[in-house]
Amino acid sequence: MRQRDSRSMSPRRESLNTSGSRDTTRADSRHMRENRDRSTESPKDGDMDAKPKDEIVSDDDLCPVCHLLLYNPVTTRCNHTLCATCMAHWADVSMTSQMTVLAPSSSPSMFSGADTEARCPMCRTPTNATQNSDLAAQLQQKYPIAYPARAAEETTEDDPNNGTIETLTLCIGNSHKLISPGPDSHNMHEWTFFVRPSRRDIISGVEIQLHPTFRPPTIYCKSAPYEIRRKGWGYFTITVSVDLKKGWSWVSEDAEEVPFRGDDAKARLLLDWTLDFAGHEGKGSMGRC
Repeated sequence: MRQRDSRSMSPRRESLNTSGSRDTTRADSRHMRENRDRSTESPKDGDMDAKPKDEIVSDDDLCPVCHLLLYNPVTTRCNHTLCATCMAHWADVSMTSQMTVLAPSSSPSMFSGADTEARCPMCRTPTNATQNSDLAAQLQQKYPIAYPARAAEETTEDDPNNGTIETLTLCIGNSHKLISPGPDSHNMHEWTFFVRPSRRDIISGVEIQLHPTFRPPTIYCKSAPYEIRRKGWGYFTITVSVDLKKGWSWVSEDAEEVPFRGDDAKARLLLDWTLDFAGHEGKGSMGRC
């Protein structure tokens, strides 16, 4: 089995402030940008001509990755705190568990975003992160100027597609059983290929590409269940495209635009799965990514 996209599986909510135009040359890692000034200037109340006042950000409130004021902070199991987008981009290049093999009867509802594991950018310990809402509220109150400025940076012209990042678990695989071939037939395998997302509300559709000997070789499932059942005599690799609805895009350099949709969002994720007729006592298997 091979995950074509070897990176983050997290979808991103597109910004609503792009006015329909998106910059496809956005930076994928905010820690690669030039560090900005840590202070934000603002005129004194009631005096627009007065000398701007600096709002100094404490070193303890800086993200260790982008070195800016923590925005939408998350905290890892190893107790390191960083921006949610920084953690997502870091996981995009350092994911440690892309594909976990399971029995085909398993359900994606058994898993949550907390299962998405990457090495911590600070201590390199395999970990995951959860939202730190209490800290976010404290920072908003402590920095009434700098925190809104950081929020604005999430939708600047340099990175207009930045928005809310959420985790989507995908289970991809097949079930299998042996059958008796019919007259003049070598088909002894009956299998069902499936894609089971932990969330269906943001899935636009799933395209399944079979071996060219099947008719039709390409099937597009617009709604769940995203699966097909076939009979055959051998195994092969299936390529599947998971398309997100408009307003969402995958956080991955390898994601693609959905053809003929008329936007620039990287909303299509391609995955490969080789049919398994031997796993779990011949019942098949699936991978969680």
